[in-house]
Amino acid sequence: MNATPDRAAVRKLQEDLSTEARFTAHPLDIEAACRKYTEEGYEVTPQLVEFLENYGELTVTWQFRNADVELSTTVESALDMPFRNVRICAKRIGRPVLPVGSAFVTEEGVLLAENGDIFLAGDAGIQRVDNGFENAVRALIASDWDKTFF
Repeated sequence: MNATPDRAAVRKLQEDLSTEARFTAHPLDIEAACRKYTEEGYEVTPQLVEFLENYGELTVTWQFRNADVELSTTVESALDMPFRNVRICAKRIGRPVLPVGSAFVTEEGVLLAENGDIFLAGDAGIQRVDNGFENAVRALIASDWDKTFF
């Protein structure tokens, strides 16, 4: 079990983005989360475990055009993206990815590549946001990422 509010990675994001976003963090049982990923057919990689330890069960909320926008890294939201869709995304991206959350009202899948790249995937296609979750969150809040679909 993680004492989520005390996680250094979450604390750093909160400190860096306290004026731009709100953060809600909940405890996460890493072993139970990994079991859920395995049950859904995913390989539990060191990158996934590290991501879960640092950012699992986190909700980031910010304003965009006078509306709340949300990114969630709950295991439930991550595994809501069908396994088949994740496989298709990995093929299009050209490397393995794992679902780690969802974003926006459209519930775009948030995908993590082995090298730390964060992607958004949904009906419109796939976009690379940035390398590293912290950088990706900053880019999403600033609406400053390459929004080209591939």
